Formats: sequence, C-alpha cells, structure tokens
Amino acid sequence: MSASSLLWTSFASAQSDLETLTHSFKKTLKDWTSYRNMGTTSSKDRSREQVDNSYREDFGTRIQTVQLHLNLPVRPLLVGTSSEYEQARVSLREAYAEDQIFKWLLGDLRKDPLAAQKTNTLLDWMIDWRISNCWRLSHCLAIPARPQPGDTKPSLDIRGCAFVTSPGYTWSAEMQEILAMINTGSSPPAILGPQCKARFAALEHMTSARYRAAEEKLHWKIHMLGVSPTHQRQGTGRLIMRIICALADQDALPVHLEVAGSRPRAFFEQCGFRTMETLEVVSEDSPTLRIARMTRVPFPKSIELSPSD
Repeated sequence: MSASSLLWTSFASAQSDLETLTHSFKKTLKDWTSYRNMGTTSSKDRSREQVDNSYREDFGTRIQTVQLHLNLPVRPLLVGTSSEYEQARVSLREAYAEDQIFKWLLGDLRKDPLAAQKTNTLLDWMIDWRISNCWRLSHCLAIPARPQPGDTKPSLDIRGCAFVTSPGYTWSAEMQEILAMINTGSSPPAILGPQCKARFAALEHMTSARYRAAEEKLHWKIHMLGVSPTHQRQGTGRLIMRIICALADQDALPVHLEVAGSRPRAFFEQCGFRTMETLEVVSEDSPTLRIARMTRVPFPKSIELSPSD
C-alpha cells in the first residue's frame, strides 16, 4: 500500500469517528429535548420553556394580525408538531433538489453508477444540516394546501415553508454548547467522497467568516425558503415573503438572506431585496460558486399592499 493510500485510509477512519461522534451528539440532543417534554425538568429548564412558549405565542399572534391586514386567502401555519415538521421537511427537500448550492456540493455525477444514491444522501443530509443550524432559534412558517370542499380538518399537506429568525430572542447557554458541538462535527456522509467534503469545507469557511459581522445588528433572517414543485408558480413563495416582510416592517428592521442562482435571485429582487455583496466560493476541481447576500430595507406601508400584488 502506498503512502498516499495509507494517508487516505487514516483520514477516512478519522472522518468516520467524527461522524459517529456527531451522531452521538444529535442523539443526545434528541434525548435531551424528549426528557424536557416529559415534565421532569429543573426550575431553570421550566423557566426557559416558558420563555420559548411565550415567544412562540407572541409570534403566532403577530402572524394572525398580518393575515387579517393582508386578507390572505390561506391561513399561515406556525409549525409546531412533529408531523408538521416532517411535512415541512418533505416540502423543503423537494424544493432544494434544484438549489444551486446543493448542485455545486454534489458535483458532476453523470458517469457515477451511484449517482442516484449519492443525490438522495446529500439532499437528506443538507436539509437536516440546515434545519439543525437554525431550528432552535427560528420559526417555521408554512402555507398549507387549501382545504377541499367538505374538509373538516386543516390539511397537513404543506405547499411551502420558510425558517425565519426574528430579533429579540437568544439561545440558552446549554443549547449553544450542544449545537456548537453538533455543527463543528458536521460534514457530508463518507459515501459522497472527499471532493464533496472539500467543497463543503470551502463553503463553510467562506460564509461563516463573512457573515459574522453582519449578524451583530438587529435584523430578520430567512434561513431557508422552499416551495414544493407541485405548488410552484402559484404565488406560494410570494405569499410567504409578504408575511415575513410585513412582520419585519412592523419592527422597522431589514431582512437578510443568502441565495445562489439567477432565478431565485430575480425572485427576491421582485420582493424588494437588493444584492449587498457577492461571495465567491472556490474549491479545487469545481466551478466557482457565487452566493449573493441580499437585504430588504423596512418599508412601513407594505402591510397595506393589495392581496392581488
């Protein structure tokens, strides 16, 4: 065996150990949240849970107010149950299959016999990784399918959703430590190969370094937004954006997001966003990935917009 082969074997073994450790941390987090839900929490945890519930109830009330002002045709859903989160995940997974960042991470698999398996593996991992980075601090705002005549219960079929963070709330110190350990060990599954891991490392290095300063000022942040392909071009994405922008305008704060690709960039420009900076992510044997940092400044009259806009 050559020296390079031994080096790669050692690296692969270390990577496997790191992924095992990451999985262990995620299981610990799941067990920890389940333990809290059983009611066997300390007074400190109960106090934090009260803050969480109060913050969520306030956000839900604000959504209802915006719905009334905008006369929305569909009542927005503030995702809270496990079944709703799973539906939101399915919707995002379908939408992000065409995402430019996902395609860049995946690379050219036209001659790879494992192309389908690798595509599904990376898509599952990327959605879970992005959700794990923002779920504890964010709200998941969803647009459910319109009820059919005769339906007595709201539909769980989600047309589209967004993970959005509003200012005024912070993680507990314990949660920050847990999520920091999880995200530090994050890396695409080994089946995707070293090229994918290298692209992901380059992406993480560039974005984390450049966005740190921007996160210091109060703002709203859209982490993920996706519409199921069967519901695209029906106004679902624009409806979600009108709700988020109206909420941000009530706070007189800007909305930030990052996006790659000309089509999504044009969509957000139509929603009032402007590109503030373009990041170029470079990785060996891969084309340059360009990510636009976009911002929408507050516009107090937005809540008076006509529902037909």
